Amino acid sequence: MGAAPADFTFRPGRCYIRQSDAMIHSPTTFDQLVERHRPELLAYLVRLLDDAQDAEDACQDALLHAYRAFHRLKPGSNVRAWLYKIATNTALNALKRRRRSATHLADVEDMDRLSATPVSFERRDQMQAVAHAVEALPRKQRAALMMRQFQNLGYAEIAAALGGSEESARANVYQAIRKLREVLKE
Repeated sequence: MGAAPADFTFRPGRCYIRQSDAMIHSPTTFDQLVERHRPELLAYLVRLLDDAQDAEDACQDALLHAYRAFHRLKPGSNVRAWLYKIATNTALNALKRRRRSATHLADVEDMDRLSATPVSFERRDQMQAVAHAVEALPRKQRAALMMRQFQNLGYAEIAAALGGSEESARANVYQAIRKLREVLKE
């Protein structure tokens, strides 16, 4: 991967724009940003939207939106949280447009084919129950849970992505876990 480019200051899991470079709208800089964050944003969106094609479209839309707004990014901004906020808003808009009447779940049979060992019927039922329970969560709780559990974001980054406080991010994750436990206990 090489040395960190001069345009960014890298820290584990975080990317900050240097003040001197904050107002430069450089495609190279943005390309580096996309290369670094696209895979994790796409994985987050797949989990949030529960559809690979919708997630790919949302990721592309989010990155395009980020590209257009990149020059407005403030010095010292946490780019990762900024990108998650854009991705989350894009996903929520996609969910609103989708207006689906029935719960949309991942195709467990496709997951079986990708797996080296077949999933038992009991395991498949458990996976479907978890998917249903996660799908039933309120959007902010589902997004916060996905960011925390699968993307390993801190509460400050989740708060920035969802437009709230660290306390509300903690509360959303806690409530999501509590609701999942209640539903799956039954």
